[in-house]
Amino acid sequence: MANGLIDLQKKASIILEKKGLPKPPICRVGLALDVSGSMMDEYRAGLVQTTVERLLAYASKFDDNGEMEVWTFDHRASEAPAVSLNDYVGFVDRSIVKNDAVAKWGSTHYAEVANMMLDHYFRGKQKQVKSKGLLGSLFGRKETVVEKSSDTHIPAMLFLVTDGENADQGESRKVFEESAQFNAYWQLVAISNQPRFEFLEKVANDLDNAGFVHMPSFKMSEDQMYEAIITNEVVDWLKKRA
Repeated sequence: MANGLIDLQKKASIILEKKGLPKPPICRVGLALDVSGSMMDEYRAGLVQTTVERLLAYASKFDDNGEMEVWTFDHRASEAPAVSLNDYVGFVDRSIVKNDAVAKWGSTHYAEVANMMLDHYFRGKQKQVKSKGLLGSLFGRKETVVEKSSDTHIPAMLFLVTDGENADQGESRKVFEESAQFNAYWQLVAISNQPRFEFLEKVANDLDNAGFVHMPSFKMSEDQMYEAIITNEVVDWLKKRA
């Protein structure tokens, strides 16, 4: 692991300790990254890669396997490869920008990606399998089965990072409200000079398992980012699971 990531881990640890959480509980950590058209310059400039590295260093304080699952969203949602302490270098370019399986540069919707994350951590993923007929699998029919995670008892801290408001507020609201039944906390992170994110602010105000953070630019320092995302609210949520 490069010295840069070790330094980031130390900075995250210092702020966690300062907030009264020197030994964070084990949590699974998922990241949803905005890949709408307005984000293209941030990807090209390497700012999203820097953000992923900072969040991975923070996530490694909670996730004992050293990985962070990653999804992307514009008006579609895609599951990208997980990023780990062993393969984070060049992750964004390799696994998102140059990955043809990741839909990108469209408009902004939150609901589909939020649903995918809840399926992964709690509800289970739907999978098409071919059942065996009388003459074997050749004439069997396809059935939908749900593959559930074996780790649903472990809390999940879910980041959603965006630079703009969404066009599917009604559907997104339903998903975030449903997530309250699971052991999950949403860190809704807006990184933009846009003055208000009324939808995300309202979701965070209304739900106990959601917090909102607004940062003006992807060019902030790592100390500024950690101070912003390690809020008293998320620390209180984590302490209850320690």
